[in-house]
Amino acid sequence: MGSGDSEKLRRLLGRPELERLLDRLQRHFELGGETGTAILLAGVAEEERRAVETLLGRPVGRGRSLRIPLPDLEQVLRQSGAAPDLRSAVAILRGPLRDRRAEREESLAAWQAVFREAGETLADPGAAEWLARLRQDGLLKRLAGGDPLRGAELLRQATAILRELPARGISLGCLAAATLGDAHGLDPGRPVATLVLRGILTGGQLSEERTPEGVRETWAAAGVLVGGGLSNTVLVLNLPVLGEGTTGRALALFAASAEPVWLTLRQLLREPPVFAGAGKTVFVCENPSVVFEAAEELGTACPPLVCCNGQRNAAVMMLLRQLVAAGAGLVYHGDFDWAGLTIANGLMEHLPVRPWRFDCATYLGSVGRSGKLLIGNPVAASWEPALAAAMNAAGKAVEEEHLLDLLLADLKRGDVPEP
Repeated sequence: MGSGDSEKLRRLLGRPELERLLDRLQRHFELGGETGTAILLAGVAEEERRAVETLLGRPVGRGRSLRIPLPDLEQVLRQSGAAPDLRSAVAILRGPLRDRRAEREESLAAWQAVFREAGETLADPGAAEWLARLRQDGLLKRLAGGDPLRGAELLRQATAILRELPARGISLGCLAAATLGDAHGLDPGRPVATLVLRGILTGGQLSEERTPEGVRETWAAAGVLVGGGLSNTVLVLNLPVLGEGTTGRALALFAASAEPVWLTLRQLLREPPVFAGAGKTVFVCENPSVVFEAAEELGTACPPLVCCNGQRNAAVMMLLRQLVAAGAGLVYHGDFDWAGLTIANGLMEHLPVRPWRFDCATYLGSVGRSGKLLIGNPVAASWEPALAAAMNAAGKAVEEEHLLDLLLADLKRGDVPEP
């Protein structure tokens, strides 16, 4: 076709008002569409309608959508001498047309090969589940930007890291440097970090939490310390230990004199204590004042007590998991406010924790002692739906300090009253 024909084609079909029509035609042919059908152009503007009517030489209706028969459009182009057929016309204006079906098939085959080769190198059942989920939800493909070669490289790096886990208190930066050659390769948001976190979560008892503390907890579950684990702490009193290892010996010494002690996440991962927790009840509270009063009033007679200090951080969760693994039972009390209920919900979602005087009856029996207003958005108590409604109706928060006499009495007995 000569240059005169190309110019005529541009005047006919290459006008700005027909840009969307040309887009639709290009996609139609690239997806394997035929000329003997019609296409639908939705949300048509008035200038687009007029341009289509001019091109076809007839009215096309007044609705917001236009149905354009492709044989009619092709006939106009052929009779004008602008192009031998409609497909050729689109190729002249837009360049060579892609075969999107073939591209999809090639991409599908390439991604199948990526997962097949990864599966052949990983015999662990947990790894197979991890790969299956990555394949089903398309996470790896998204992280790789749709590039199978990039996806294969990300999988290779992620599997190399997962083979090193669980670790024993290695820092995240050191793990990244040793496995990826980049100390920041596992920083938040990095593709490999996302894949490894998914691998840690798969098949475990953890649920995905995208908050910084939730990510820290996930890494900690695999023995990896984010930020060194020195500022992530949990307060304890009289934990039952066998006195083995540095952390265990220190805890035994502190327990012998009923001295509260702060444990770091680093200590729990690098030198985990050996707990003699089988059959024991470990009391968990929210505020350090409970631990202080228990140490003062009960001393060495106080049963094991753990304080989360107003947050469910990685050190708290790691210690409680270790205690559960040793056979201990957990009971929890916190402030009767929305933050306290949030902490309890999180603990009970992840661990076998029973409420300790954290019920509607205790709240209603003590709300008269409090003058503090309940503020914030209501939170449902997963263990007792009526509790949130009672708190919302009373409009007051009841802190643990208002219940110290009851809590200390329970600690003295070493038992939790039935609700």
